[in-house]
Amino acid sequence: MMSRRTACLVVVAACLPLLLGAGRKTSIINSAHNLSVSGPGAIKSQTETRVCIFCHSSHHASAEGPLWNHETAQTGKFLTYSRSTLLGKTEQPNGATKLCLSCHDGTIAVGSVHSVPGGIAMQGVDGGGQIPTASKSNLGTDLSGTHPVSIKFGQQQALAKSTLRWPPFDPDKEVGTDADGFVQCTACHDPHGARSKSLPFWNKESFGQVCVVCHEY
Repeated sequence: MMSRRTACLVVVAACLPLLLGAGRKTSIINSAHNLSVSGPGAIKSQTETRVCIFCHSSHHASAEGPLWNHETAQTGKFLTYSRSTLLGKTEQPNGATKLCLSCHDGTIAVGSVHSVPGGIAMQGVDGGGQIPTASKSNLGTDLSGTHPVSIKFGQQQALAKSTLRWPPFDPDKEVGTDADGFVQCTACHDPHGARSKSLPFWNKESFGQVCVVCHEY
């Protein structure tokens, strides 16, 4: 009969590939989304030590997202993706995309959070506290050159175009639409970390692994 100690060792050994494998997600602590004073990026707080506060708060949160703490972008000002071959219509940013653009549209100060009156003082930002215009992280309000976001992706659209896959196929459930069937920034990116060693906040190891979830070869 297997002892309790032996059983525990077997369980640990079985879990090691999951804990140490190539597919393990990196931590937000070591990413550019750690905006606390200990963050590794150029944009970070001058004194704030809390990591999660820039997006989330247990108190004074808005209804825009899960315990959402950051000021959100005003919709109606974005130029969205539009092509004659596009099946469906991109909407003004909603869902997770709207939350991402709270910082990345370059119009709202990175330290503008609900739970800190006056916001959090930042370094590495422009004079208004926003992500600098020259930074690749500042996407601006012109989204016409990005992959369509805040667009419904369903069976009707997929079957009408032979290059699209229906249903989207990802056994690991790392890529896909949100609960309302919209393609958002989070279809490809994870704001809390990355599974790729070279692609920031990327949901897979490579571009191709993400694309083939919804697109045929």
